[in-house]
Amino acid sequence: MGPNFIDGKNMKGIIAGMGLIVLGALGMDAATCGAASEVEAAGAVATGAGSGVNAAGVAAAEERRVRCEFAFADTVRSYSMYLPRELKEGAPLVVFTHGYGSNSRWKDGLNAVAEREGFAVCYPDGSPDSRGKQGWNVGYPSQYTMPDNEIEFFTALKREVCGRFRLSSDNCFMTGMSNGGDLCYQLAFTAPGLFRAYASVAGLLFEHVYLNNPLPQPVPFMEIHGDADTTSYWTGDHANKGGWGAYLPVELAVAELAVANRCTEISRSSFATLKDAERMVECTLYTGSPFGFDVRLYRIPGGKHSWGTGDVRTHELVWSFFAQYLKK
Repeated sequence: MGPNFIDGKNMKGIIAGMGLIVLGALGMDAATCGAASEVEAAGAVATGAGSGVNAAGVAAAEERRVRCEFAFADTVRSYSMYLPRELKEGAPLVVFTHGYGSNSRWKDGLNAVAEREGFAVCYPDGSPDSRGKQGWNVGYPSQYTMPDNEIEFFTALKREVCGRFRLSSDNCFMTGMSNGGDLCYQLAFTAPGLFRAYASVAGLLFEHVYLNNPLPQPVPFMEIHGDADTTSYWTGDHANKGGWGAYLPVELAVAELAVANRCTEISRSSFATLKDAERMVECTLYTGSPFGFDVRLYRIPGGKHSWGTGDVRTHELVWSFFAQYLKK
C-alpha cells in the first residue's frame, strides 16, 4: 500500500497521489509507508501567537505528511514524517518525542520552520505502559511493563529514517515535550552521542538517571520550562509528591549539564512574552565550553505545562539552537 497524505479537507485520493510522486522523487521504498491516521480536530487549526502558521499553512503541512512503520525487536513501530517540498539529500533530521499519553504528535510551527530551513521532522509513536498510555520509558511507576530499550529503539529509528529518506545521520537532533522532554535528559545522560543536540520542553531529569549515569561526554542541551508548571515542577520533586518519581529542580538539572560540558561563563538576558509585555522570559546561557557545547535555559514566568508557544516562539528557539551544531 502506498503512502497517503491527509489534508485538512480529507482529500485522500488526491493527496495520496501527491505522496507517491514525492516518495518516487526521493527514491524511497514506499512498501512500508501506509495511510496516515485522521488529523485530530485540535491539530487542524494553528493557534497561539507563537505558532507562526495559519490555517492554509496547516493544510499545506498535512499534504507533506507520510505515515510509516518498521520492525523493531518483536514489534512493529510507527512514525510520521514531515518532508519539506525542497528537501535535499543529506538534509538534517529533527526527532520530536511526544508527551505521556498525548495525542499532540504533529507540530505545525516546527513543520513551518522545517519547510523554510530544509530539514525533515520525524514524529515517532511511543509504546504503551501498564495503563495503556503511550510514552517513553523514563521510569514512571506505570511504565514497569515497558521494555527498557529506548536507546536501541532510537538507534534503530535513526537508521531507518535516515536510510529511507536519505537524510544526514550526522545531523540528527531530538526535541521533546513533557515525557518526551524527560527522554531528552535521559538520552543526554545515557547516550549523548546518539543526537547532536537535545532540546527539552517541560521536561525533567529524574534522580535515578542523574545519580546512576554520570555524563560520559559533553552534549549541547536546551530547556524551556514554565515556573508555574503543576505537572513538572520547576522546583523539583525530591519527595515524589507528584507520583512520577523523584526529580531535580530544573535549574539544577540544567546546571549539571553545563558543568559536564565544562562551561566557564554564565550570561542572563530577558525578553517579553508574546502576549504580555509585562511578563519577561528569563534566558540563562552557559558558554565557554572547550568543546563548544552551550547549554540554554528559558524560564517562562507563570508558564504552565505546555509547549510554550503562547509565550515564546518555541519552534524558532529550538531550531536556532540546533543550527549551531550542524556538521558541515
